[in-house]
Amino acid sequence: MTGILGKFYVEHGIHGARVMARSLQITAGSIDDEEIDTNIEMLKDDLEACAREMKRLIRLNRTGSLFEGWPSANDTVLNG
Repeated sequence: MTGILGKFYVEHGIHGARVMARSLQITAGSIDDEEIDTNIEMLKDDLEACAREMKRLIRLNRTGSLFEGWPSANDTVLNG
C-alpha cells in the first residue's frame, strides 16, 4: 500500500513500512537563509506526517485487517 505525503510517500507491505522520495530533487533552489529554513521545515513536516502514517499502518497490521470483514494475520483460520 502506498500513500503520498508531500515530497515523500509511505510504502507498506509484508516487510514493513518505509519512506520513499518522490523525486531526486527534494527542495527548490534557495538563495537566502529564510528560504532554506522554510524548505527544510516543510520537509520536516512531511517526514513527521510520514512517521505518523507508518505508525498507523504498522498498528493496523498488528491489530487486524486493513479492510473490515477480511481476515487478518492475527485471526485463527478454522478448517472445516
